[in-house]
Amino acid sequence: MTQHQGLAGTDFQAAYLAVRRLADITRQRPAEVTPDSVAALADLLAQAPHASQTQARFLYRDAAAVLLDLCRSAPDRELAARAFAGVETALARPGKPRMAAADAVGALPLSVRGPQMDETGPPKPDASHTPDIAWTALLRLADAGRQADTGSGPPPTGNAIPARAGRTLIMPLPGDGRVVAVKFLRLGEPASGLALEAAWMEHLAAEARDMPVPFHVPRPLRVAGQAVFRVADAPLARVGLDPATLAGGVAMAYVARADYFRYPNEHGPDGGLGGRELLAVLGQNALLFGRLAARGIVHTAPIPLFHNRVQRERRSDEGLYDWRRMGRLDQWLASTRFPNFGPSGLRDFEHFVSHAGPTGPLYKCMGDHLLGLLLVTGSYFRFKEPARVGLGPDGRPADARELFDPALLAEALTTIYDAYYQGFTGRAPAGALPFDREGLAARLIEEMGVDRHMVEMLRVADQENMSDAAFVEFLTRRGMPRQEALGLRRGAADVAIPTGPHLGEFNGRISAPEMIEFTACAAAACVAGRYFAEADGRRNSSKQPDMLQFLS
Repeated sequence: MTQHQGLAGTDFQAAYLAVRRLADITRQRPAEVTPDSVAALADLLAQAPHASQTQARFLYRDAAAVLLDLCRSAPDRELAARAFAGVETALARPGKPRMAAADAVGALPLSVRGPQMDETGPPKPDASHTPDIAWTALLRLADAGRQADTGSGPPPTGNAIPARAGRTLIMPLPGDGRVVAVKFLRLGEPASGLALEAAWMEHLAAEARDMPVPFHVPRPLRVAGQAVFRVADAPLARVGLDPATLAGGVAMAYVARADYFRYPNEHGPDGGLGGRELLAVLGQNALLFGRLAARGIVHTAPIPLFHNRVQRERRSDEGLYDWRRMGRLDQWLASTRFPNFGPSGLRDFEHFVSHAGPTGPLYKCMGDHLLGLLLVTGSYFRFKEPARVGLGPDGRPADARELFDPALLAEALTTIYDAYYQGFTGRAPAGALPFDREGLAARLIEEMGVDRHMVEMLRVADQENMSDAAFVEFLTRRGMPRQEALGLRRGAADVAIPTGPHLGEFNGRISAPEMIEFTACAAAACVAGRYFAEADGRRNSSKQPDMLQFLS
Protein backbone atom coordinates (compact mmCIF):
# COMPACT_ATOMS: atom_id res chain seq x y z
CA MET A 1 0.00 0.00 0.00
CA THR A 2 1.32 3.44 -0.91
CA GLN A 3 1.38 6.32 1.56
CA HIS A 4 -1.34 8.17 -0.30
CA GLN A 5 -3.60 5.25 -1.17
CA GLY A 6 -7.21 6.33 -0.74
CA LEU A 7 -6.74 10.02 -1.54
CA ALA A 8 -7.86 9.62 -5.14
CA GLY A 9 -11.45 8.73 -5.94
CA THR A 10 -14.73 9.40 -4.16
CA ASP A 11 -14.44 7.21 -1.05
CA PHE A 12 -14.62 9.77 1.77
CA GLN A 13 -13.66 7.32 4.52
CA ALA A 14 -10.62 6.11 2.60
CA ALA A 15 -9.51 9.69 1.97
CA TYR A 16 -9.90 10.56 5.64
CA LEU A 17 -7.79 7.57 6.73
CA ALA A 18 -5.13 8.42 4.15
CA VAL A 19 -4.86 12.00 5.41
CA ARG A 20 -4.52 10.76 9.00
CA ARG A 21 -1.84 8.29 7.92
CA LEU A 22 0.14 11.02 6.16
CA ALA A 23 -0.27 13.32 9.16
CA ASP A 24 1.37 10.68 11.38
CA ILE A 25 4.24 10.14 8.93
CA THR A 26 4.81 13.88 8.57
CA ARG A 27 4.88 14.37 12.31
CA GLN A 28 7.21 11.43 13.05
CA ARG A 29 9.27 10.84 9.87
CA PRO A 30 8.90 13.82 7.51
CA ALA A 31 11.84 12.72 5.35
CA GLU A 32 9.82 9.67 4.25
CA VAL A 33 6.96 11.64 2.68
CA THR A 34 7.08 11.14 -1.09
CA PRO A 35 6.46 13.66 -3.89
CA ASP A 36 3.51 11.52 -5.01
CA SER A 37 1.91 11.92 -1.58
CA VAL A 38 2.32 15.69 -1.70
CA ALA A 39 0.82 15.76 -5.19
CA ALA A 40 -2.11 13.60 -4.04
CA LEU A 41 -2.85 15.92 -1.10
CA ALA A 42 -2.68 18.94 -3.39
CA ASP A 43 -5.02 17.26 -5.89
CA LEU A 44 -7.47 16.46 -3.10
CA LEU A 45 -7.70 20.18 -2.29
CA ALA A 46 -7.66 21.39 -5.90
CA GLN A 47 -10.32 18.99 -7.19
CA ALA A 48 -12.44 18.78 -4.01
CA PRO A 49 -14.13 15.47 -4.90
CA HIS A 50 -15.93 15.31 -1.53
CA ALA A 51 -17.30 18.86 -1.47
CA SER A 52 -20.89 17.62 -1.11
CA GLN A 53 -20.03 15.77 2.11
CA THR A 54 -21.03 17.51 5.34
CA GLN A 55 -17.63 16.82 6.92
CA ALA A 56 -15.58 17.66 3.82
CA ARG A 57 -14.25 20.90 5.25
CA PHE A 58 -12.62 19.03 8.13
CA LEU A 59 -11.01 16.59 5.70
CA TYR A 60 -9.65 19.44 3.59
CA ARG A 61 -8.46 21.34 6.67
CA ASP A 62 -6.49 18.31 7.87
CA ALA A 63 -5.01 17.81 4.40
CA ALA A 64 -3.91 21.45 4.28
CA ALA A 65 -2.44 21.11 7.78
CA VAL A 66 -0.31 18.16 6.61
CA LEU A 67 1.01 20.24 3.72
CA LEU A 68 1.82 23.12 6.07
CA ASP A 69 3.62 20.76 8.45
CA LEU A 70 5.72 19.60 5.51
CA CYS A 71 6.53 23.21 4.66
CA ARG A 72 8.16 23.49 8.07
CA SER A 73 9.66 20.04 8.56
CA ALA A 74 10.52 18.40 5.22
CA PRO A 75 14.32 18.24 4.70
CA ASP A 76 13.76 18.42 0.94
CA ARG A 77 12.99 22.11 0.42
CA GLU A 78 11.79 21.51 -3.13
CA LEU A 79 9.20 19.14 -1.71
CA ALA A 80 8.30 21.73 0.93
CA ALA A 81 7.78 24.31 -1.81
CA ARG A 82 5.41 21.95 -3.61
CA ALA A 83 3.51 21.43 -0.37
CA PHE A 84 3.03 25.15 0.09
CA ALA A 85 1.94 25.51 -3.54
CA GLY A 86 -0.81 23.00 -2.78
CA VAL A 87 -2.09 25.20 0.05
CA GLU A 88 -1.94 28.28 -2.18
CA THR A 89 -4.01 26.48 -4.82
CA ALA A 90 -6.62 25.58 -2.22
CA LEU A 91 -6.82 29.20 -1.03
CA ALA A 92 -7.59 30.23 -4.60
CA ARG A 93 -10.46 27.73 -4.96
CA PRO A 94 -13.85 29.04 -3.76
CA GLY A 95 -15.84 26.95 -1.34
CA LYS A 96 -14.81 24.38 1.25
CA PRO A 97 -11.16 23.97 0.13
CA ARG A 98 -10.55 27.71 0.52
CA MET A 99 -12.15 27.90 3.96
CA ALA A 100 -10.36 24.73 5.08
CA ALA A 101 -6.95 25.92 3.89
CA ALA A 102 -7.52 29.27 5.59
CA ASP A 103 -8.38 27.46 8.84
CA ALA A 104 -5.13 25.51 8.61
CA VAL A 105 -3.04 28.60 7.89
CA GLY A 106 -4.86 30.43 10.69
CA ALA A 107 -3.58 27.84 13.16
CA LEU A 108 0.14 28.41 12.40
CA PRO A 109 1.96 28.99 15.70
CA LEU A 110 2.78 32.62 16.49
CA SER A 111 4.70 34.29 19.30
CA VAL A 112 1.85 36.55 20.40
CA ARG A 113 1.32 37.18 24.09
CA GLY A 114 -0.63 40.08 25.52
CA PRO A 115 -0.25 41.85 28.86
CA GLN A 116 -1.38 39.99 31.98
CA MET A 117 -4.15 42.40 32.84
CA ASP A 118 -5.92 40.07 35.27
CA GLU A 119 -2.74 39.77 37.33
CA THR A 120 -1.27 43.25 37.04
CA GLY A 121 -4.51 45.15 36.50
CA PRO A 122 -6.71 46.81 39.09
CA PRO A 123 -7.84 45.03 42.26
CA LYS A 124 -11.48 44.05 42.28
CA PRO A 125 -13.56 46.91 43.68
CA ASP A 126 -14.89 46.44 47.19
CA ALA A 127 -18.60 47.33 47.12
CA SER A 128 -18.49 48.26 50.81
CA HIS A 129 -15.80 50.89 50.16
CA THR A 130 -17.00 52.42 46.90
CA PRO A 131 -16.37 56.19 47.16
CA ASP A 132 -19.28 58.56 46.58
CA ILE A 133 -19.24 61.72 44.50
CA ALA A 134 -21.98 64.17 43.57
CA TRP A 135 -22.85 64.67 39.91
CA THR A 136 -21.75 68.31 39.91
CA ALA A 137 -18.50 67.45 41.69
CA LEU A 138 -17.79 64.76 39.10
CA LEU A 139 -18.25 67.31 36.32
CA ARG A 140 -15.85 69.71 38.05
CA LEU A 141 -13.34 66.88 38.42
CA ALA A 142 -13.60 66.12 34.72
CA ASP A 143 -13.11 69.76 33.78
CA ALA A 144 -10.22 70.34 36.15
CA GLY A 145 -8.46 67.03 35.60
CA ARG A 146 -7.56 66.80 39.27
CA GLN A 147 -8.88 65.27 42.49
CA ALA A 148 -12.55 66.04 43.13
CA ASP A 149 -13.57 69.16 44.97
CA THR A 150 -16.71 68.07 46.77
CA GLY A 151 -17.54 71.58 47.89
CA SER A 152 -20.26 73.78 46.50
CA GLY A 153 -20.23 75.61 43.22
CA PRO A 154 -21.86 75.41 39.81
CA PRO A 155 -20.86 72.60 37.44
CA PRO A 156 -18.77 73.68 34.43
CA THR A 157 -21.60 72.65 32.09
CA GLY A 158 -24.29 74.74 33.76
CA ASN A 159 -27.70 73.08 33.75
CA ALA A 160 -27.23 71.28 30.44
CA ILE A 161 -29.02 67.97 29.96
CA PRO A 162 -26.60 65.16 29.15
CA ALA A 163 -26.84 63.10 26.00
CA ARG A 164 -27.29 59.38 26.36
CA ALA A 165 -25.60 56.46 24.61
CA GLY A 166 -27.01 53.27 26.09
CA ARG A 167 -26.10 53.29 29.79
CA THR A 168 -23.61 56.14 29.36
CA LEU A 169 -24.35 59.82 30.02
CA ILE A 170 -22.30 62.28 27.96
CA MET A 171 -21.75 65.93 28.86
CA PRO A 172 -19.74 68.50 26.88
CA LEU A 173 -16.99 70.30 28.75
CA PRO A 174 -16.34 73.97 28.08
CA GLY A 175 -13.67 75.34 25.86
CA ASP A 176 -11.74 72.72 23.97
CA GLY A 177 -13.99 70.11 22.38
CA ARG A 178 -13.95 67.57 25.20
CA VAL A 179 -16.74 65.53 26.77
CA VAL A 180 -17.08 63.59 29.98
CA ALA A 181 -18.76 60.19 29.68
CA VAL A 182 -20.19 58.48 32.77
CA LYS A 183 -20.82 54.76 32.28
CA PHE A 184 -23.11 53.09 34.81
CA LEU A 185 -22.93 49.53 36.06
CA ARG A 186 -25.87 47.34 35.08
CA LEU A 187 -27.73 45.48 37.79
CA GLY A 188 -26.18 42.06 38.34
CA GLU A 189 -22.87 42.85 36.65
CA PRO A 190 -19.54 42.79 38.55
CA ALA A 191 -17.94 46.18 39.15
CA SER A 192 -14.58 44.65 38.20
CA GLY A 193 -15.58 45.04 34.54
CA LEU A 194 -15.67 48.82 34.85
CA ALA A 195 -12.37 48.83 36.74
CA LEU A 196 -10.75 46.71 34.03
CA GLU A 197 -12.04 49.07 31.34
CA ALA A 198 -10.34 51.98 33.11
CA ALA A 199 -7.16 49.90 33.42
CA TRP A 200 -7.19 49.21 29.68
CA MET A 201 -7.47 52.94 29.01
CA GLU A 202 -4.45 53.62 31.18
CA HIS A 203 -2.48 50.78 29.58
CA LEU A 204 -3.38 51.72 26.01
CA ALA A 205 -2.56 55.38 26.53
CA ALA A 206 1.09 54.29 26.45
CA GLU A 207 0.54 51.99 23.46
CA ALA A 208 -1.12 54.80 21.51
CA ARG A 209 1.96 57.02 21.64
CA ASP A 210 3.96 54.84 19.23
CA MET A 211 1.14 54.10 16.80
CA PRO A 212 1.74 55.35 13.23
CA VAL A 213 -1.89 56.54 12.98
CA PRO A 214 -4.08 58.60 15.34
CA PHE A 215 -5.41 56.69 18.33
CA HIS A 216 -7.18 58.77 20.95
CA VAL A 217 -7.43 57.01 24.31
CA PRO A 218 -9.77 58.62 26.87
CA ARG A 219 -8.53 59.56 30.33
CA PRO A 220 -10.37 57.71 33.11
CA LEU A 221 -11.32 59.67 36.21
CA ARG A 222 -10.53 58.53 39.73
CA VAL A 223 -12.33 59.43 42.93
CA ALA A 224 -10.34 58.86 46.13
CA GLY A 225 -7.93 56.88 43.98
CA GLN A 226 -10.65 54.55 42.68
CA ALA A 227 -11.76 54.15 39.06
CA VAL A 228 -15.18 52.86 40.17
CA PHE A 229 -17.37 55.05 42.36
CA ARG A 230 -20.99 55.88 43.11
CA VAL A 231 -22.91 58.83 41.64
CA ALA A 232 -26.20 58.73 43.50
CA ASP A 233 -27.70 61.94 42.10
CA ALA A 234 -26.99 61.54 38.37
CA PRO A 235 -29.85 62.88 36.19
CA LEU A 236 -30.81 59.45 34.89
CA ALA A 237 -34.54 60.11 34.59
CA ARG A 238 -33.97 63.23 32.49
CA VAL A 239 -32.55 61.07 29.69
CA GLY A 240 -34.87 58.07 30.11
CA LEU A 241 -32.40 55.76 31.84
CA ASP A 242 -34.27 53.55 34.33
CA PRO A 243 -32.41 53.46 37.68
CA ALA A 244 -33.99 50.05 38.39
CA THR A 245 -31.79 48.53 35.67
CA LEU A 246 -28.60 49.90 37.24
CA ALA A 247 -26.53 48.99 40.29
CA GLY A 248 -27.31 51.93 42.55
CA GLY A 249 -25.38 54.59 40.64
CA VAL A 250 -22.06 52.71 40.56
CA ALA A 251 -20.10 53.97 37.56
CA MET A 252 -16.79 54.81 35.95
CA ALA A 253 -16.11 57.97 33.95
CA TYR A 254 -13.64 59.28 31.43
CA VAL A 255 -12.80 62.43 29.50
CA ALA A 256 -12.59 62.12 25.73
CA ARG A 257 -12.48 64.20 22.59
CA ALA A 258 -15.91 65.14 21.32
CA ASP A 259 -15.40 63.13 18.12
CA TYR A 260 -14.87 59.98 20.20
CA PHE A 261 -18.59 59.38 19.66
CA ARG A 262 -18.55 60.16 15.94
CA TYR A 263 -19.20 57.18 13.68
CA PRO A 264 -17.65 56.57 10.26
CA ASN A 265 -20.97 55.56 8.66
CA GLU A 266 -23.22 58.35 9.96
CA HIS A 267 -24.67 61.01 7.67
CA GLY A 268 -26.03 63.94 9.66
CA PRO A 269 -27.51 67.26 8.55
CA ASP A 270 -24.04 68.41 7.55
CA GLY A 271 -23.32 65.19 5.66
CA GLY A 272 -20.94 62.38 6.53
CA LEU A 273 -17.40 61.47 5.66
CA GLY A 274 -16.36 61.93 2.06
CA GLY A 275 -15.03 58.96 0.13
CA ARG A 276 -11.36 59.72 0.77
CA GLU A 277 -12.08 60.45 4.43
CA LEU A 278 -13.85 57.10 4.75
CA LEU A 279 -10.85 55.29 3.28
CA ALA A 280 -8.55 57.10 5.71
CA VAL A 281 -10.67 56.09 8.73
CA LEU A 282 -10.94 52.48 7.54
CA GLY A 283 -7.18 52.25 7.01
CA GLN A 284 -6.47 53.91 10.36
CA ASN A 285 -8.64 51.50 12.32
CA ALA A 286 -7.67 48.40 10.36
CA LEU A 287 -4.05 49.13 11.22
CA LEU A 288 -4.93 49.70 14.89
CA PHE A 289 -6.89 46.46 15.14
CA GLY A 290 -4.01 44.58 13.50
CA ARG A 291 -1.16 46.24 15.39
CA LEU A 292 -2.79 45.68 18.78
CA ALA A 293 -3.70 42.08 17.90
CA ALA A 294 -0.04 41.47 17.04
CA ARG A 295 0.77 42.59 20.59
CA GLY A 296 -1.83 40.24 22.04
CA ILE A 297 -4.32 43.04 22.73
CA VAL A 298 -7.54 42.00 21.05
CA HIS A 299 -10.77 43.94 20.64
CA THR A 300 -13.54 41.36 20.70
CA ALA A 301 -16.47 43.45 19.42
CA PRO A 302 -15.83 45.87 16.52
CA ILE A 303 -19.60 45.57 16.03
CA PRO A 304 -22.11 43.22 17.71
CA LEU A 305 -22.56 40.18 15.47
CA PHE A 306 -25.24 37.53 15.90
CA HIS A 307 -26.42 34.50 14.00
CA ASN A 308 -29.65 34.32 15.97
CA ARG A 309 -30.68 36.95 18.51
CA VAL A 310 -34.08 35.53 19.35
CA GLN A 311 -32.69 32.19 20.60
CA ARG A 312 -29.87 33.66 22.69
CA GLU A 313 -31.29 32.33 25.96
CA ARG A 314 -31.42 28.68 24.88
CA ARG A 315 -28.41 28.37 22.57
CA SER A 316 -25.05 27.26 23.92
CA ASP A 317 -23.35 29.90 21.74
CA GLU A 318 -25.78 32.60 22.98
CA GLY A 319 -26.59 33.33 19.35
CA LEU A 320 -23.21 34.97 18.75
CA TYR A 321 -21.87 34.91 15.21
CA ASP A 322 -18.97 32.68 14.26
CA TRP A 323 -18.12 33.57 10.67
CA ARG A 324 -16.17 30.33 10.22
CA ARG A 325 -19.49 28.45 10.17
CA MET A 326 -20.80 30.64 7.30
CA GLY A 327 -24.26 30.97 8.82
CA ARG A 328 -26.84 33.67 8.26
CA LEU A 329 -25.90 37.07 9.72
CA ASP A 330 -28.70 38.51 11.83
CA GLN A 331 -29.75 42.17 11.38
CA TRP A 332 -26.52 43.13 9.68
CA LEU A 333 -27.48 46.76 9.07
CA ALA A 334 -28.68 47.38 12.64
CA SER A 335 -25.48 45.78 13.94
CA THR A 336 -23.38 48.42 12.20
CA ARG A 337 -25.24 51.43 13.60
CA PHE A 338 -22.74 52.19 16.38
CA PRO A 339 -19.38 50.60 15.53
CA ASN A 340 -16.64 50.61 18.13
CA PHE A 341 -14.25 52.55 15.91
CA GLY A 342 -14.25 55.93 14.23
CA PRO A 343 -12.13 58.96 13.31
CA SER A 344 -10.59 59.02 16.80
CA GLY A 345 -9.58 55.34 16.63
CA LEU A 346 -10.88 52.32 18.53
CA ARG A 347 -13.39 52.71 21.35
CA ASP A 348 -15.38 50.82 24.00
CA PHE A 349 -12.43 49.50 25.98
CA GLU A 350 -14.54 47.02 27.94
CA HIS A 351 -14.18 44.71 24.93
CA PHE A 352 -10.39 44.45 25.03
CA VAL A 353 -8.89 41.14 26.14
CA SER A 354 -5.35 39.84 26.39
CA HIS A 355 -4.47 36.92 24.13
CA ALA A 356 -2.00 34.16 24.90
CA GLY A 357 -2.04 30.63 23.59
CA PRO A 358 -2.90 28.90 20.30
CA THR A 359 -3.35 31.03 17.20
CA GLY A 360 -6.78 29.63 16.25
CA PRO A 361 -8.84 31.86 18.59
CA LEU A 362 -6.75 34.87 17.55
CA TYR A 363 -7.40 34.08 13.87
CA LYS A 364 -11.14 34.06 14.61
CA CYS A 365 -10.93 37.49 16.29
CA MET A 366 -8.88 38.85 13.39
CA GLY A 367 -11.69 37.74 11.10
CA ASP A 368 -14.17 39.54 13.35
CA HIS A 369 -12.15 42.73 12.87
CA LEU A 370 -12.02 42.39 9.09
CA LEU A 371 -15.68 41.42 8.80
CA GLY A 372 -16.74 44.31 11.04
CA LEU A 373 -14.78 46.80 8.95
CA LEU A 374 -16.32 45.39 5.77
CA LEU A 375 -19.89 45.52 7.10
CA VAL A 376 -19.51 49.08 8.35
CA THR A 377 -18.22 50.02 4.91
CA GLY A 378 -21.39 48.61 3.36
CA SER A 379 -23.56 50.43 5.89
CA TYR A 380 -21.84 53.73 4.99
CA PHE A 381 -23.66 53.61 1.66
CA ARG A 382 -26.97 52.36 3.08
CA PHE A 383 -27.13 55.03 5.79
CA LYS A 384 -27.17 57.74 3.16
CA GLU A 385 -30.90 56.96 3.06
CA PRO A 386 -31.61 55.08 6.31
CA ALA A 387 -35.38 55.04 5.72
CA ARG A 388 -35.00 53.03 2.53
CA VAL A 389 -35.09 49.65 4.22
CA GLY A 390 -37.29 46.58 4.56
CA LEU A 391 -40.33 45.62 2.50
CA GLY A 392 -42.59 47.98 0.58
CA PRO A 393 -46.42 47.94 0.69
CA ASP A 394 -46.39 45.51 -2.23
CA GLY A 395 -44.04 43.15 -0.38
CA ARG A 396 -41.06 43.94 -2.56
CA PRO A 397 -37.69 44.35 -0.82
CA ALA A 398 -36.08 47.76 -0.67
CA ASP A 399 -33.48 48.17 -3.40
CA ALA A 400 -30.70 50.59 -2.48
CA ARG A 401 -28.00 49.39 -4.84
CA GLU A 402 -27.62 52.76 -6.53
CA LEU A 403 -26.47 54.25 -3.20
CA PHE A 404 -23.25 52.24 -3.50
CA ASP A 405 -20.12 53.43 -5.28
CA PRO A 406 -18.57 50.21 -6.69
CA ALA A 407 -15.13 51.75 -7.22
CA LEU A 408 -15.02 53.21 -3.71
CA LEU A 409 -16.18 49.93 -2.18
CA ALA A 410 -13.51 47.99 -4.09
CA GLU A 411 -10.84 50.44 -2.94
CA ALA A 412 -12.11 50.16 0.63
CA LEU A 413 -11.64 46.38 0.53
CA THR A 414 -8.03 46.83 -0.53
CA THR A 415 -7.47 49.54 2.08
CA ILE A 416 -8.81 47.35 4.88
CA TYR A 417 -6.69 44.37 3.87
CA ASP A 418 -3.47 46.31 3.26
CA ALA A 419 -3.69 48.26 6.52
CA TYR A 420 -4.61 45.27 8.67
CA TYR A 421 -1.82 43.19 7.13
CA GLN A 422 0.73 45.93 7.76
CA GLY A 423 -0.51 46.40 11.31
CA PHE A 424 -0.35 42.71 12.17
CA THR A 425 2.84 41.72 10.35
CA GLY A 426 4.84 44.95 10.39
CA ARG A 427 5.27 44.66 6.62
CA ALA A 428 3.36 45.82 3.57
CA PRO A 429 1.66 42.93 1.72
CA ALA A 430 3.48 41.68 -1.35
CA GLY A 431 2.11 39.99 -4.44
CA ALA A 432 -1.44 39.76 -5.69
CA LEU A 433 -4.44 40.38 -3.45
CA PRO A 434 -5.96 37.18 -2.04
CA PHE A 435 -9.36 38.21 -3.43
CA ASP A 436 -10.96 39.72 -6.54
CA ARG A 437 -11.84 43.16 -5.25
CA GLU A 438 -14.10 44.23 -8.13
CA GLY A 439 -15.94 40.91 -8.17
CA LEU A 440 -16.33 40.94 -4.40
CA ALA A 441 -17.58 44.53 -4.41
CA ALA A 442 -20.22 43.61 -7.00
CA ARG A 443 -21.45 40.67 -4.92
CA LEU A 444 -21.57 42.75 -1.74
CA ILE A 445 -23.65 45.42 -3.46
CA GLU A 446 -26.05 42.76 -4.71
CA GLU A 447 -26.57 41.28 -1.24
CA MET A 448 -26.21 44.34 1.00
CA GLY A 449 -28.11 46.62 -1.34
CA VAL A 450 -31.36 44.61 -1.57
CA ASP A 451 -33.32 43.60 1.55
CA ARG A 452 -34.33 40.13 0.40
CA HIS A 453 -34.06 38.47 3.81
CA MET A 454 -36.27 40.23 6.34
CA VAL A 455 -37.91 37.51 8.43
CA GLU A 456 -37.02 36.34 11.93
CA MET A 457 -38.92 33.41 13.45
CA LEU A 458 -40.05 33.35 17.06
CA ARG A 459 -40.22 29.60 17.66
CA VAL A 460 -42.75 27.99 19.98
CA ALA A 461 -39.87 26.80 22.19
CA ASP A 462 -38.77 30.40 22.72
CA GLN A 463 -42.33 31.58 23.37
CA GLU A 464 -42.69 29.01 26.13
CA ASN A 465 -39.87 30.71 28.03
CA MET A 466 -41.81 34.01 28.05
CA SER A 467 -44.75 35.31 30.02
CA ASP A 468 -47.76 36.57 28.07
CA ALA A 469 -46.70 40.16 28.74
CA ALA A 470 -43.12 39.48 27.64
CA PHE A 471 -44.43 37.78 24.48
CA VAL A 472 -46.45 40.87 23.52
CA GLU A 473 -43.58 43.21 24.38
CA PHE A 474 -41.15 41.15 22.29
CA LEU A 475 -43.40 41.40 19.24
CA THR A 476 -44.26 45.09 19.60
CA ARG A 477 -40.61 46.06 20.10
CA ARG A 478 -39.94 44.47 16.73
CA GLY A 479 -42.57 46.49 14.93
CA MET A 480 -45.76 44.43 15.24
CA PRO A 481 -48.87 46.54 15.99
CA ARG A 482 -49.92 46.03 19.60
CA GLN A 483 -53.45 44.91 18.75
CA GLU A 484 -52.09 42.30 16.38
CA ALA A 485 -49.67 41.05 19.04
CA LEU A 486 -52.46 40.86 21.64
CA GLY A 487 -54.49 38.76 19.21
CA LEU A 488 -51.85 36.02 19.06
CA ARG A 489 -51.81 33.14 21.53
CA ARG A 490 -48.39 32.47 22.98
CA GLY A 491 -47.11 28.98 22.15
CA ALA A 492 -49.73 28.26 19.49
CA ALA A 493 -47.41 28.54 16.48
CA ASP A 494 -44.14 30.00 15.27
CA VAL A 495 -44.43 33.74 14.56
CA ALA A 496 -42.69 35.39 11.60
CA ILE A 497 -41.48 38.95 12.26
CA PRO A 498 -39.87 41.25 9.66
CA THR A 499 -36.84 42.41 11.65
CA GLY A 500 -34.20 42.51 8.89
CA PRO A 501 -32.41 43.11 6.76
CA HIS A 502 -30.46 39.95 7.42
CA LEU A 503 -27.86 38.28 5.24
CA GLY A 504 -29.50 34.91 4.68
CA GLU A 505 -32.70 33.11 5.62
CA PHE A 506 -33.51 32.39 9.27
CA ASN A 507 -31.30 29.55 10.59
CA GLY A 508 -29.81 29.18 7.11
CA ARG A 509 -26.53 29.99 5.40
CA ILE A 510 -25.19 33.46 4.74
CA SER A 511 -26.39 34.88 1.45
CA ALA A 512 -22.95 36.34 0.66
CA PRO A 513 -20.45 33.49 1.16
CA GLU A 514 -17.88 35.55 -0.74
CA MET A 515 -17.83 37.93 2.24
CA ILE A 516 -16.79 35.12 4.57
CA GLU A 517 -14.23 33.76 2.14
CA PHE A 518 -12.68 37.23 1.96
CA THR A 519 -12.59 37.32 5.76
CA ALA A 520 -10.95 33.90 5.99
CA CYS A 521 -8.36 34.47 3.27
CA ALA A 522 -7.42 37.94 4.50
CA ALA A 523 -7.04 36.77 8.12
CA ALA A 524 -5.06 33.71 7.01
CA ALA A 525 -2.75 35.85 4.87
CA CYS A 526 -2.04 38.05 7.89
CA VAL A 527 -1.27 35.02 10.09
CA ALA A 528 1.04 33.62 7.41
CA GLY A 529 2.76 36.97 6.96
CA ARG A 530 3.40 37.25 10.69
CA TYR A 531 4.59 33.63 10.84
CA PHE A 532 7.12 34.22 8.07
CA ALA A 533 8.24 37.51 9.64
CA GLU A 534 8.91 35.69 12.91
CA ALA A 535 10.78 32.97 11.01
CA ASP A 536 12.94 35.64 9.36
CA GLY A 537 13.66 37.12 12.78
CA ARG A 538 14.71 33.76 14.18
CA ARG A 539 16.96 33.14 11.18
CA ASN A 540 18.64 36.53 11.43
CA SER A 541 19.20 36.19 15.17
CA SER A 542 20.55 32.63 15.02
CA LYS A 543 22.41 33.00 11.69
CA GLN A 544 21.22 29.52 10.70
CA PRO A 545 19.97 28.57 7.22
CA ASP A 546 16.36 29.59 6.63
CA MET A 547 14.18 26.51 6.35
CA LEU A 548 11.43 28.73 4.91
CA GLN A 549 13.56 30.68 2.46
CA PHE A 550 11.34 29.73 -0.45
CA LEU A 551 8.41 31.43 1.31
CA SER A 552 10.17 34.72 2.11
